Amino acid sequence: MQSLSSKILMAVLRMIFHSPLSDSSKLSDNAARLTKDKKSRYKPSKNFIYTKHSVDGVKYEKLVNRNCKTEKVILMIHGGGFKIELNDFYRRLAEKYSNMFCGATVINADYGRFPEHQLPSQMHDVVKIYLNLSDEGINNSDIIVIGDSAGATLAMTSCLWLRDNSYPLPGHIVCFSLWADATSSGESKITNAYTDPFYGIARRKKIEDNLHLLRRISRYVLNVDRTDPYISPLFGSFEKFPKVTLICGTAELDESDSDRVYAKMKNAGVDVCLYKFEGMCHCFQLFSFLPESKKAYDKVKRRISEDTK
Repeated sequence: MQSLSSKILMAVLRMIFHSPLSDSSKLSDNAARLTKDKKSRYKPSKNFIYTKHSVDGVKYEKLVNRNCKTEKVILMIHGGGFKIELNDFYRRLAEKYSNMFCGATVINADYGRFPEHQLPSQMHDVVKIYLNLSDEGINNSDIIVIGDSAGATLAMTSCLWLRDNSYPLPGHIVCFSLWADATSSGESKITNAYTDPFYGIARRKKIEDNLHLLRRISRYVLNVDRTDPYISPLFGSFEKFPKVTLICGTAELDESDSDRVYAKMKNAGVDVCLYKFEGMCHCFQLFSFLPESKKAYDKVKRRISEDTK
């Protein structure tokens, strides 16, 4: 059952983003503009050591917990429509992940952004960081890849590339609000048209008159094959994939992306779980004060704790 606090928040978000003054097609552009070249004010908490690195021209940040009690390493891939820079919100989220998982070290990927960097170059950036972890002697089975939204896409596509090129895979992949279908063919693009606060439409509008918005094709993929699995992981094969945990809300336009990926993984024999949260929006877990957010993180924590048994 959806919590009262989340019902109120979803209603407020719909009121804001479904207003005539809002343009959902420019959400990621606006967010990217606000974060571009913004000076970081992040200072790690006292138990953390924070350092910046690069490998083969790709930047990443490393967060080491002085209270580490695990061999696990989290490769964290931030969201933001492939446009938003790694920012202080995700640096603080890295601390949360470390504390959740027994003080695990967190590697925060800082992949290249669109439009300067075209897809699938971001996938190759993530692959470089991942392979560098292996070169440093970290067991691949100890690596947990966590991504949200576009970061979840990259978590999936990078692992497809690694498998296809005979590299060892991580032990676990966690995807929040996976964007897996660049063709925008999922049924939830229609069924959740009025419930998605960010990318949906107001109830005063007719769905048939707004299909160009609901099923719009992102500018990221105008010049590529949208069914390429390294762009749209839904169209890939998931044989020999590692353990996967999928989290999504039942109000988001991309709900059916997670549904279809889950079904394909089950058919391929993958150890996969899909947790869906009633009435919740895209990347709802980032609203950490919500009961559903806490439950989502608890689900992930329990799934990952199984790996050490």
